[in-house]
Amino acid sequence: MKWKKTTNHTDEFNLDLDFLDEEISSSDEQSNTTKRKDSSRSKKKLPSWVIFPILGVLLIGTFGLYLLFGKKDTSSNMKTLSVVEVKRGNIREVYNSSGTIESENTKTYYSPVTAPITNLNAKVGKAVKKGDLLVTFDTANLERDNQQAQLQLQSSYNSSQAAREQSARAIDAANAASANLENQANILADQANSLKERADAAKAEYDAQVANISTPEVQARIAELQTEIQEVNTQIQNTQNLITTLSVIYEGSGEVYSEAVATPEAERSDTQNQLIQDIDSYNTAVADLPVLQTQLAGAESELASLTTVTDTGYEALYAQYETVYAQYEAAKSSADSSSSTSGITSSEIANLSISDNLAELAALTPQELLEKGREGMKSDMDGVIASIDILQSNTAAQGAAVFSIASTENVRVKIEVSPDDYARMKTGNTADITVGDFKYKGTLTAVDKIALNNAKGNPVIGAQIHIDNPDENLCIGATAKVSMTVAKSDNVLTVPAETINTSSDGDFVFIIKDSTVKKKAVELGHSSTTEIEIISGLDEGDYVINDLNVDLSEGMKAIGVPETDN
Repeated sequence: MKWKKTTNHTDEFNLDLDFLDEEISSSDEQSNTTKRKDSSRSKKKLPSWVIFPILGVLLIGTFGLYLLFGKKDTSSNMKTLSVVEVKRGNIREVYNSSGTIESENTKTYYSPVTAPITNLNAKVGKAVKKGDLLVTFDTANLERDNQQAQLQLQSSYNSSQAAREQSARAIDAANAASANLENQANILADQANSLKERADAAKAEYDAQVANISTPEVQARIAELQTEIQEVNTQIQNTQNLITTLSVIYEGSGEVYSEAVATPEAERSDTQNQLIQDIDSYNTAVADLPVLQTQLAGAESELASLTTVTDTGYEALYAQYETVYAQYEAAKSSADSSSSTSGITSSEIANLSISDNLAELAALTPQELLEKGREGMKSDMDGVIASIDILQSNTAAQGAAVFSIASTENVRVKIEVSPDDYARMKTGNTADITVGDFKYKGTLTAVDKIALNNAKGNPVIGAQIHIDNPDENLCIGATAKVSMTVAKSDNVLTVPAETINTSSDGDFVFIIKDSTVKKKAVELGHSSTTEIEIISGLDEGDYVINDLNVDLSEGMKAIGVPETDN
């Protein structure tokens, strides 16, 4: 246990020493007075065996007076209070509740055929595994009876499909009218204005290009480029002619040219000098030709850029503007006269769902139906039989519900949350779930966005906690206890919850300073069942009063005694 330095015991101890010093000093003075009187009477000194006993008696008497008066005074004015150290720790704010275990996936199984049932292995509450055979059929008359059923169900499917399509068209039209027509006119108006601005800008750009070509500077440059192109074309033609003329000499020069180059200049013949001059001229012409062609291409490109007016698309933009403006006027007229159309009712949709299921079954061929009858009805997941439809006879009708299974692979706990706790319900919060003697882990996956009155008339908000590790011990419909972490703070300053006091000015604790009880304002954070986070007002290692047996008040005298760790 780390002690916080206080002055209580030190002050008390110093007070006792002062008292003792005064007694000894008084005794010394009396002794000196006696000695002076004795010396006036006689110059003889008392022997040591007399002095030491006298001093001992004085010391014992002084200590007795301290015990009698000093201790009594301390005990009557000082309270000894239990204090606890401000330490760092982890806070977990936990929300406790209870709810009902539900399956996240309850599936109804419909008979795939019309046939007598020979064996029904389903019973409400019975646990089943994926692949368990629950219903077997007598398939003797299946093929004959199924032909008529398919025709009837196909007709029902067609009617259902037609109703769905008609409803979908009506709903789409109503949604389009209500969601789009109100904004379409404004959108088209913005588009028309944008196209008009672009068309005007394109026209201005076109006019600027035409005006730019007519400037003296551009016209002068055009003339320069035309002259340069003509001169370069002449040079290219001359170079090509030279290459053509000398190519015959170049192709047959070979060794003769090499010998001429190797011959000293003074010893060369006129023929050799002429050959070297011709070959050098040919090589120079070949090297100059690409340069001249590049120069010509650059001049032609610049001339084209100066003399060409780019089509800015003004006419096309203006045509688009007129088209969009006409669409705007039509949309505005439609928006003013539009009306919504409703679809089919919820009851009709439910009937269509049944018809769809029957239609899907009716689409099977007689041979497929016969195979379905021979296969029987199996569970396609682990779970519990949730219900069995009452059969009027021992024959199942195609598409009729036979039983339903509540999955035990995907389960949740449904809880009810007070609106005051809604803000603490964050999806992703982890939870500890207890069902009887079994423990599970869970995750908050959904919180309703509306508060409804429960059976007692109190508003509550529904929430769902997915069980992460379900097993065979879970029972659908059983009550589960939930302990969910809704907030946490790690490595923060903490104090016991009972040390916190609240007044109209805010939260505070009691501390002992200079042997006096004082209030200390604090700012609180998260809290657990036993501890509270201190955001500000206290430092690590401080001590706060944690004594529930004393009626504390600011200004009372007290001594702090730290609690032990246990």
